[in-house]
Amino acid sequence: MLRYFPLINAIWFQLVWFAVILYQQQAIPFLLVSILLHLLVSPTRKIDFYLLILISILGVFGDVLLSFTGVYQFSNDALIPVWLILLWCHFGFAINHSLGWLSRFHLGLIVLIGAVAGPLNYLAGHRLGAVDFSYSYQITLFSIAVIWAVNLPVFIIIQKRLRAKINNEGKSHENTDKYTHHSKPVNYK
Repeated sequence: MLRYFPLINAIWFQLVWFAVILYQQQAIPFLLVSILLHLLVSPTRKIDFYLLILISILGVFGDVLLSFTGVYQFSNDALIPVWLILLWCHFGFAINHSLGWLSRFHLGLIVLIGAVAGPLNYLAGHRLGAVDFSYSYQITLFSIAVIWAVNLPVFIIIQKRLRAKINNEGKSHENTDKYTHHSKPVNYK
């Protein structure tokens, strides 16, 4: 399963995205179960848990900023709806699995991908009725592009550093265990 987990996560994230956009508040129970299920089956639970928190905080901050400044608004008049926060949790998982390939690219290309892909997702959400744009498409999509041109590289940097840190911790524990559990008692006679 480890080998196919990025593909599983890609399909999983797309299902979550469509559920959120189409059902919004009604999708919340599904989203909560999905987060728990992901954390149960993930081969990298610890990294995923930290990314869930960090990516969600940064993503929600960007959405709150755009909502607060009136770039877009949501139908229930909330600054940011709960379903969008839960979508950010799932995006944290995607950064580590189905979007993990982004970490191999130069930072400049990641900026460009963020500036293009971010607005396209919000445009799709707008067309499906999940979010209302307060300004023209040009102003709204440009504003979203700026946020995503910054956020996506930051997300990738966080993922790379967190993965390296946790992998190094695991290796240091392995080395410690290797020497403590396999060493023979010293005979001082």
